[in-house]
Amino acid sequence: MKTSTTNEPDARFRFAFDWTDVKFTVLLGVVSVAAKLAELNLGDWHFSLTTTNTIAFVFTVAYIVARARREPHKLDEWGLTTPVTLPAVVTGLALFALTVAGLAAAGILITGSVSFRQAFVVEMIEYIPAAFPQQFVLCSIGLVSFSRLPIFRGWWRLPLTVGVLFCLAHFWLPTRIPGTVIPVQMVLTLPVGFIISLYFLKFRNVLPVTLAHAVGYPLLVHWIEAHL
Repeated sequence: MKTSTTNEPDARFRFAFDWTDVKFTVLLGVVSVAAKLAELNLGDWHFSLTTTNTIAFVFTVAYIVARARREPHKLDEWGLTTPVTLPAVVTGLALFALTVAGLAAAGILITGSVSFRQAFVVEMIEYIPAAFPQQFVLCSIGLVSFSRLPIFRGWWRLPLTVGVLFCLAHFWLPTRIPGTVIPVQMVLTLPVGFIISLYFLKFRNVLPVTLAHAVGYPLLVHWIEAHL
């Protein structure tokens, strides 16, 4: 009988990652940074934030379509076609309400009051192309991949790890994001990453967390970051 040696990879870890997904994630990062640098340095091209976000969104959707044509089961694995159940809706609305309330409370603490303008709705819609690639990489690829590792079994280890990584990702990037004096995004993304991870692992649908991200970010910018 053949026995394994210490130099052979553990079978439990060997197929934990879909390396095509990993390669896409790296390539998406390169494309996104290149687009952001073009936005900041190629003024004559009239790159805008919307342009940068659209490039990331189109690149992500193109990958999903191309991959799903060969492997339709990936759509469920990514949480794109999983039915949104009533418990998922109720839980999502409760978390959404707590998020908005928390942002409003922080805004009131900083400025004394907060207000909601109709223009915020347009900004939320415009931010969806930016929110979707982020949540797709974080949840559909990252969480799905790491959840297969035995070390992350249980309810708190993986969400906590993702929360920390999500937090660190907002500390410094080559394109100077978020760019505020106080890294408020870094502070908030730790608990947000933890909660989003729990939600996705429970209900396996990336669309509600994408919408929550798109709604929450403009409120964060207007109610908090604009005053720092």
